[in-house]
Amino acid sequence: MTLAAGSRIGCYQIESALGAGGMAEVYRARDTKLGRAVAIKALPTAFATNPERLARFRREAHTLASLNHPNIAAIYGLEESTEGPYLVLELVEGETLAARLVGGKLALSEAIDIGVQVATAIEAAHERGIVHRDLKPGNIMITRLGVAKVLDFGLAKTDAGLGTDPDMPTQTVAANAWATSTGIILGTAPYMSPEQARGLAVDRRSDVWSFGCVMFECVTGRAAFAGDTVSDLFARILERDPDWTLLPGGTPPRVRELLRRCLLKDPNVRPRDIRDVRVELVDIASGRGKAASPEKSIAVLPFENSSGAGDEYFADGVTDEIMNALSHLEGLRVAARTSCFAFKGKREDLRAVGEKLDVKTVLEGTVRRSGVQLRISVQLVNAADGYQLWSERYDREMTDVFQVQDEIARAIAVRLRVALHDESERGRARAGTENLEAYELLLKGRSLQNKRGRFLLEAVSCFERAIALDPNYAEAMAWVSDSYRLMGFFGAAPLSQAMPKAKSMAESALTIDPGLAEAWATIASVEEQYEWNFDRADTIWDRTLAVDPRHARARSQRAFWSFVRGASSIDEALNEARRSMQEDPLNSWICTMHSFILGVAGMHEESIAEGERALALEADSFFAHWNVIRSYAWAGQFDRAIKLGPGLVVVSGRDPWALGALAWVYGKVGQEEHARAVYDELEARSRHGVMSSFWLSVAAASGGLVDRSLEHVERAMVDHDPLVVWSRKRVVPFWDTISGQPRFEELMRRVSQ
Repeated sequence: MTLAAGSRIGCYQIESALGAGGMAEVYRARDTKLGRAVAIKALPTAFATNPERLARFRREAHTLASLNHPNIAAIYGLEESTEGPYLVLELVEGETLAARLVGGKLALSEAIDIGVQVATAIEAAHERGIVHRDLKPGNIMITRLGVAKVLDFGLAKTDAGLGTDPDMPTQTVAANAWATSTGIILGTAPYMSPEQARGLAVDRRSDVWSFGCVMFECVTGRAAFAGDTVSDLFARILERDPDWTLLPGGTPPRVRELLRRCLLKDPNVRPRDIRDVRVELVDIASGRGKAASPEKSIAVLPFENSSGAGDEYFADGVTDEIMNALSHLEGLRVAARTSCFAFKGKREDLRAVGEKLDVKTVLEGTVRRSGVQLRISVQLVNAADGYQLWSERYDREMTDVFQVQDEIARAIAVRLRVALHDESERGRARAGTENLEAYELLLKGRSLQNKRGRFLLEAVSCFERAIALDPNYAEAMAWVSDSYRLMGFFGAAPLSQAMPKAKSMAESALTIDPGLAEAWATIASVEEQYEWNFDRADTIWDRTLAVDPRHARARSQRAFWSFVRGASSIDEALNEARRSMQEDPLNSWICTMHSFILGVAGMHEESIAEGERALALEADSFFAHWNVIRSYAWAGQFDRAIKLGPGLVVVSGRDPWALGALAWVYGKVGQEEHARAVYDELEARSRHGVMSSFWLSVAAASGGLVDRSLEHVERAMVDHDPLVVWSRKRVVPFWDTISGQPRFEELMRRVSQ
């Protein structure tokens, strides 16, 4: 169908044409119900009644609906009109990679960054069994913030293996479909793989080839294959290599080798999947040198508890201790804890685990104890083929648990031939205790703290009891210090008590072991969030990441707070958040922070998608639940936020964060009476216990109680409520109702001084 500017289709007001081709016509439109810009994609009039084209069009809708990823343009719906179906899609503002390349080659760092994002998107599609089949610069949008979005899954199909491609047996050839003696070939000729050019069925390896063509063009500014006619072009694809002399002289050898492998004619010797390409690009971008021998890496899966429900924390703790011991072996990369624990309780094929966590080996085991007797059984498996490399069973007394953990680490070091530190260094690195009861309390407390919410008080009790048993237990001190900080941050304890106590305990831990990144991160957080000593916080964040460069939580937290206080750009924050995601891809908290940073950047659709992914990773996470509602609200989808809000309020025990955010949403839709009801509840509770002045001010402002709100803003400043920092640069909108009030602006100037 052809749509004119100013016309309407359904609830969508057409504003302008964005592009048209043989396969579809795309328009910019306004959603008059939700007040947002969208893209409308419709079939050309000539194909609107073609059953095969209609089937393909609807299949594209189902394909996009199955993909929820920040680097893939989202679908909002498949609608019907009298002229035929049309897709309602995310409108990606920016320019296509093809338009960017008109100006010539990209800087290598930019090419690699875009390549990582595109590969991540295609990897997500491949994980759903979907092959794109038309990857090219024209189907990749680059937003103003440098985010790459893969578009147009109109030719995507399920990966069905080898054989002839039965799709579209018609005599009509579209702009990106080519006729040969074997039938119709779908795709765009310069980016087709040899098997695609022959009219054979394609699998994910064809997307790897197309990706290689795109990357070659990014690095050189020239297409990998060109010809005056389609026949000439196909001949070059089938018979010749790209002109490798076009690569700039400074192109790193690893980039040259990766491009060469992607563009091998035989799909059987190409990288078998785009994930391998993505991992290599991330490694190149990190600046890590390529070792002469294959990288040694391991994931330690949560050991299975065979002792009974009450010992779950003990099995998890043994897993943590072995993981920690392995992390101090030279030459061995250990997958992040949270990503490993995402597989807890799941019976997943170890080869799939190896692929998802990007490791060569996997360690799994069981823990059983009865009285003073302990049995730990372990096996080390080659992730590529599931072959068992080593296994052992340890029958000891409980007092030998530390020795067993070290023995397992030594055995793995020998098996993988990585270097062991000497005994004194390894003992210092663990910062452990010889008191078995204190050790068990630490394990139990860590398990409780990770749940947040009402479990924090019980976690603190465990840590404090562990310290009472061993006053020099540095690791317990580090964990309890952050628990105190969290209690203050989430309103479970007065900030004036919780934050100084957190800092003091973290400093005590560091006098015993200066190498505890957790303790450094707590001090940096207190300096930044409560003391508002930002220069000091930056220095300590540097120290934290120097101690542990792979501390993904510290990296994400620093990125967010640095941006909201105006010390770094949104691009820097997003880059750090993406790096944290690469370090710990299955960590719900890391995903939630990534979503939050996307939200403050105004990238609301991406924020929603990432927020939903974080919640799927950890369904009982309060922060993930709250963030999903926040992401819908900031995107203007207030009805959705209101619908989800009461569930979070109930589950959280009417937490002020949940109530305050919901009050803000009520204010945005004009339901001031509901917002005032929330305020009345929070204000009544504040008379008898701890209550965040920030959320009191938000609820009051949303209910139209401006003077009352400003009183709470002033109180929040006196309290040094961390959330004040969120609003001083106007990047978080919860105070938008009172922003501009002279009294409010004067208060904000004080924070900035």
